[in-house]
Amino acid sequence: MYPPRNAKENDLMKITKIFLIVSKDCNLRCKYCFVDKEPVNMSYKTALDATEFIVKNAREYNDIPSINFFGGEPLLKWDDIIVPLTKHIRNTYGNKFDLSMTSNGLLLDESKLEFMKENNIGLLFSMDGDKITQDLNRPTTNGHSSFDILVKKIPLILKYYPNMTFRSTTDHDNVSEFFNNHKFAVENGFKSIFNIVNVFSSWTDNDKEELEKQIDLIGDYYVELIRQGKQIDFSPFQSMFAKSKQINKAIKNNEYRTFGKDILGFGRCGIGASRFASVGTDGALYSCQEMVENRETGHMFVIGDIYKGEDNKKRLEIINRYDPMKVVSSEGIQACKSCKLNNVCEGACLINNYFVNGDFNVMPSILCFYYQTLLNKAEKISKQLQRELNVFKRKQMI
Repeated sequence: MYPPRNAKENDLMKITKIFLIVSKDCNLRCKYCFVDKEPVNMSYKTALDATEFIVKNAREYNDIPSINFFGGEPLLKWDDIIVPLTKHIRNTYGNKFDLSMTSNGLLLDESKLEFMKENNIGLLFSMDGDKITQDLNRPTTNGHSSFDILVKKIPLILKYYPNMTFRSTTDHDNVSEFFNNHKFAVENGFKSIFNIVNVFSSWTDNDKEELEKQIDLIGDYYVELIRQGKQIDFSPFQSMFAKSKQINKAIKNNEYRTFGKDILGFGRCGIGASRFASVGTDGALYSCQEMVENRETGHMFVIGDIYKGEDNKKRLEIINRYDPMKVVSSEGIQACKSCKLNNVCEGACLINNYFVNGDFNVMPSILCFYYQTLLNKAEKISKQLQRELNVFKRKQMI
């Protein structure tokens, strides 16, 4: 998926996998959303042209092309784009074409879910938690409750997508609901849970203290679920279990940020180094879906269009602005020196870094704090579970 680190313009791979921004409009007004919400929609012709663009490119690599229907809210273009384009793709290319969707779920119903399942369309569903958090973070366009709509749809969504990930965002003004939101997800049938903190808002010391308390609570809850034999994937902890192993390996081998050292862009997404890109409503190619048609900085991340092809010179310009050796917390280098993750830090989401700090290489300090707190709790969980396993083994031998 990535060319070598020293790749030249002609070495860059053509785009075969895209986020298709079918609409910039949305029926929610999430307070942390990166999309400039406007009633701007993609035409079916542009969607079809984008499909043919990646199909042609994919043939060069014997690759499987991929589309993720994205927005705004993609379901607003269900009848205009998603249904006819899906039928065209399945009739023309069969299952040798990956389809998925990122949605807020408000417009999902059984007929749509049946169509999606029949046509093998994957689904990523965003919801932030219980009523308090969901309605604070993700109100409808008229300011009404989105929770009251979504909570009724959860059983239906899980009926068709039982392994659906509960993807949520925690903000400073609802951090006290962090544990309750995770518990809500588990009690409503989700077995895979992902959470990130809102890096676009200001977090006080009190907010951070509450976040640490909540992570401790959810960690204890996670351990109890394991003891009960329940298979729940808490992605934040799972990722930190893996990070802990990477840290130990890096220390043992005296390595410093060696991940992806031999591939272009160090294997990072969002900067145009791989076969992934996003297609705007007019057919322009962007290195990341978060930058599509953004009024302030979007033009800086245009890497071509579906009619003229990729602009590899521009891609390299964007790629070369990232350097893991320069990654630092917004609090400064001293904060990094005391961080356990320093040896394996890759900067997290580079595009969010740019949004917040104007630099791929400067991480929002709240994200650093979040990861460090998760890592500390994950290490405690590992030790606790290992002790309990050892006790169990000894009892079995008696």
